[in-house]
Order: sequence, then structure tokens, then C-alpha cells
Amino acid sequence: MWKWETEKEAKGIVVIVHNMLEHTGRYAYVITKLRREGYHVIMGDLKGQGQTSRVHRGHVDKFEEYHEQVLEWISIAEEYHLPVFTLGVGLGGLILLNLLEKVDLKVEGVLLISPLVAFQQNISTRRNFLASSFGTVAKDAKFDTGIKVESLTRNKEVIDDTNKDALMLNKVSYHWYKTILETMKATMENIHHISPIPTLLMLGTEDKIVDIESIRQIGKTINTNELYFKAWHGLNHEVHNEPERENVMKYIISFMNNRIHYVGLLIDDETE
Repeated sequence: MWKWETEKEAKGIVVIVHNMLEHTGRYAYVITKLRREGYHVIMGDLKGQGQTSRVHRGHVDKFEEYHEQVLEWISIAEEYHLPVFTLGVGLGGLILLNLLEKVDLKVEGVLLISPLVAFQQNISTRRNFLASSFGTVAKDAKFDTGIKVESLTRNKEVIDDTNKDALMLNKVSYHWYKTILETMKATMENIHHISPIPTLLMLGTEDKIVDIESIRQIGKTINTNELYFKAWHGLNHEVHNEPERENVMKYIISFMNNRIHYVGLLIDDETE
């Protein structure tokens, strides 16, 4: 887990929960933008990804291991005694939604980018589902997800960097995949159990990973008095990495600034 502090007078803290297959190092742009806008950032690599493990890469024994990590990061964020926001991308969004169904998190807002609540149905995902259902498959046996960087973003700079990134995963365990499928189903069935919380929900209309209609369903079902929904036309799964990412970050920061305005804590530094 790492902390990046703003050099300005801090408005709040953002706890970022990253996507499947990736790691913290892919969030330099997002972290820089948040710090420049007066937000501290706390983030770590999820278990089985990034620098957390050399042996159990692409595998967790149970989904609750992710919950434990996120709760620890939020606990550290609370030590600043500033408004705390959670930002979940893909798998990170699924983790936050599933956690919120079980725990009443004391955060100022939840931001979800392309939350992984259902895979798009194609030949690859159907094949992976069938294989993960076989009881004879070893718990830690792995397979190639078949996800290409080009299906995540159109940003050529990000594509080039990611293709050279040794910490990126290609393979996950069948057990991990089955656990994710089960959690997706349970999470969507229990969205209505989430206590009201200000929510920002975003997707890219050209997402090739997540079923965007399932994401839209979250917006229709979640119990909240304040919902910001944005479908970014023409953008892929990683809207925060797309060529239009500056506009995406403005939307994210606007949501958080509005929340802090509401509680009367925003420092007026926009003219600086």
C-alpha cells in the first residue's frame, strides 16, 4: 500500500481499488491529477496482482481477501480526518459494491468506473465459464484470459507502456474466475441492500470487457439520493486511460468537489 499526498491544502482522500490483471503503477496519471486538485491518494496492489505475490499471481482463495485489503486502506485514510472517497475500476468496482452490501462504509462518496458486474458474452467468456465449472480442475490451475490491451483503451501511449509492463497478468486461476462469476451474480442480486450513498457511475459505450447494460442496471437499482451517471460515447473499458481522459478526470473531480461543497469543507483555490 502506498500514499501520495497533495502539496496543496488537502480537501479529501481518495482510496483507489484497481482492476483485474493490473497494478498500482498504471495509475500515475490519475494520481497526479487528483494530487494537483488537492486530494491525497491511497492505493495498493490487490492480492495476486502487481507486487503482492510471485507465487499466487492471478489467484485468491476467497473474495473476502479483497474486502480485508480495502477496509485496511480506508482505515488508514480515516486517520487524516478528511472526507474519504473510494474509486473502484472494473474489478475494483465489483469489490466496492460487494463490500457495501455487507458493510456500511463511512465514506463521502463512491466512484465506479466500468464496474465488473458481468462479462460480455462471447466465445472466450463462454469457454472460460465452462472450464471453470469442471470440478476436476485444480484450484490453482491457470488459463489465459484472452484480454488484449487494445480492448481496454485506444490510447496508443498506454497500450505501448502496458505491453512492456512485466507486472501485468495474462493468466488467472480457474478458481479465481469461478469466484468472480459467483460474486458478480450475488452482487447484482443484492444491490438494493446498499445503504444510500452518493455515487458516481461511469462506463464507456465501446467497452469490450463488461456488459454495459448490467452497469446501467446498477444505476436503476442502487439505493441513493445522489447519483451521477455518465456514459462516455465511443470510449473503451478504461475511460480514465482513453485519449479523452482529461475530461473524464474533470468529471471525477467535479463530483468530489460538489460533495465537499455540500458538507461545507471545500477550500476555494480554483483561481490560483
